[in-house]
Amino acid sequence: MRARTASTSEVSLITRKAQRALRSIKRTKSASVKVTAMSAEKITKSDAEWKNELTSQQYQVLRLKGTEPARTGEYDKFYPSEGHFVCAGCGNPLYSAESKFNSGCGWPAFDKCYEGAVDTNIDNTFGMRRVEIVCAKCDGHLGHVFENEGFTPTAERHCVNSVSVKYVEGACDKKEAKVIDGNSIAGNAQNAMSMLIRPAFYFTIGYTALNVLANSATSVMTHNAQ
Repeated sequence: MRARTASTSEVSLITRKAQRALRSIKRTKSASVKVTAMSAEKITKSDAEWKNELTSQQYQVLRLKGTEPARTGEYDKFYPSEGHFVCAGCGNPLYSAESKFNSGCGWPAFDKCYEGAVDTNIDNTFGMRRVEIVCAKCDGHLGHVFENEGFTPTAERHCVNSVSVKYVEGACDKKEAKVIDGNSIAGNAQNAMSMLIRPAFYFTIGYTALNVLANSATSVMTHNAQ
């Protein structure tokens, strides 16, 4: 029995269907790539846009790297059993409720963050190793992270301004991790030096301020006596 040979019109029809299917696959792949790229992109806005969207306090902290007064923040003494915290500027998930702990520092404290959610800027001025933490998506200032203080097994304390974050109910399935390596020899040496220098630095500032006040008071008294 002879096999039937496809006609030219049938071959043409099959070819057109294959081409349409191929174009459809390409469009699907292209759309998938675009969505992935968009989700990974940073949020960039003008200063005017941030001012329009944020409250004055949020703008001062998130964009101008300010600090809210200690023990005044909404989330300082707030310890939810579930849920998570997102960036107040862009909604990027930052910390789980489980990672929040009571450090007594006067600001919300977290011992880890969602992977890739937080970026750091190292600052070694004044002989101290200070590490600024910012939202990885919008670069909003969150606060600072301190290492090797012994509060939790991660050896990290993310000292975060309440105004920089918002609490959201519901779980977030992202993995959590430390944001910096605080176990390196160099890091430990710098932290140890920081612990020695920091009290002396603050004492010097306080002592200088007292001297200035004392000299001013003496000058005023002398002037009045004359």
